[in-house]
Amino acid sequence: MSDIINIISIVLVLLLWFFIIKRLVQNKYAPVKSVKAEVVDKYKVKPLSKHPATGMQEEFVIVFKTKGKKLSFCVSEFSYMNYKIKDKGTLSYKGAQIINFK
Repeated sequence: MSDIINIISIVLVLLLWFFIIKRLVQNKYAPVKSVKAEVVDKYKVKPLSKHPATGMQEEFVIVFKTKGKKLSFCVSEFSYMNYKIKDKGTLSYKGAQIINFK
């Protein structure tokens, strides 16, 4: 029974690593896309931790609405402060990274 649990654990870890590497490769080699977009939401995500001294920082998320879909990006706190809801412009992005928004 413990052999089955060990095998399942190993498979799950390998799958997790596969998806992490796949995501990194997709972001690195993704084409730069430009679309008309509007900022529709922005929020902070506080890390879940029972120990507040772990040094985990908030994530800052900006949500854009484009034709037919919403795109969410994690940004720096400085960038987060510069985005205003209802701002419209052309969003250029590569994978999960904002290149520009004018």
